[in-house]
Amino acid sequence: MKKGLVLIGVFLLSLLANAQVQYKQEHVFQPGEAAVYNIYYNWGFIWVHAGDIRFSVKESVKNGNKCYDLYVVGTTRSAFDKMYTIRDTFMSRMDASTALPFYYKEVKHEDSYYCNKQYNFVPKSDSTCVYMDLVRKTKHSQDTMMVAKNVCDLVSTCYRFRNLDMQTVPEKTVVGFNMMFDKEVYNLGLKYCGKETIKLKSGKKYNALKFVPKLITGDLFKKEDDMTIYVSDDENHVPLLVTAKIKVGSIKAMLSSVSNTKTPMSSEVK
Repeated sequence: MKKGLVLIGVFLLSLLANAQVQYKQEHVFQPGEAAVYNIYYNWGFIWVHAGDIRFSVKESVKNGNKCYDLYVVGTTRSAFDKMYTIRDTFMSRMDASTALPFYYKEVKHEDSYYCNKQYNFVPKSDSTCVYMDLVRKTKHSQDTMMVAKNVCDLVSTCYRFRNLDMQTVPEKTVVGFNMMFDKEVYNLGLKYCGKETIKLKSGKKYNALKFVPKLITGDLFKKEDDMTIYVSDDENHVPLLVTAKIKVGSIKAMLSSVSNTKTPMSSEVK
């Protein structure tokens, strides 16, 4: 009984915390922004440069609405291909006025595994209808699902969080969000853990905001809190470093380069 009351109390407090959290009206990113991340995999006591991920932002129009086309392309390096080959492309078309997705596409080539997922988000009066077209290897399926209006895909979730107004996010606040993955909607959270100064492999130092997301456990992650994300403590909120424990080893995604940010990267420590 006491445990139940404690859980209810924590839940109510989390609702109050989220009620105070706000997003900036003007996006902190812009068309033309591009970032490259080096992916490192822990091989025993050695960190191996296994691959790279490229993020880019383009502008488009859908039904008269200004949109951002958000691209994420991940590839393993040729030396790592012999062990495991990845050629993945993710794309989300986000409504610039609402920061919610219109369309999402995910194409994965991972060794012998292939999948192609496409979601069309159609807003209704009080919800969103998602039309899904899914291909896994040779199996093709289509489905329809009604979700809440604030549900995002994987990529639009990442960019939406960059718009957090950090003046409304006290330390230890857990910001809740709903993300669609496959045919399910997950209620997840991102905990703000304060500020740190970090140093990247390039030698550059940055003042950073530290976050710990609530993960989807399963094939890749053992625990919900096995990942830490550092983003630039400036107006851009560019991800700088991601560290994660996975079921076999550890991985890091580290910023290699970023260009055409909306404002200067003032978080860099000179």
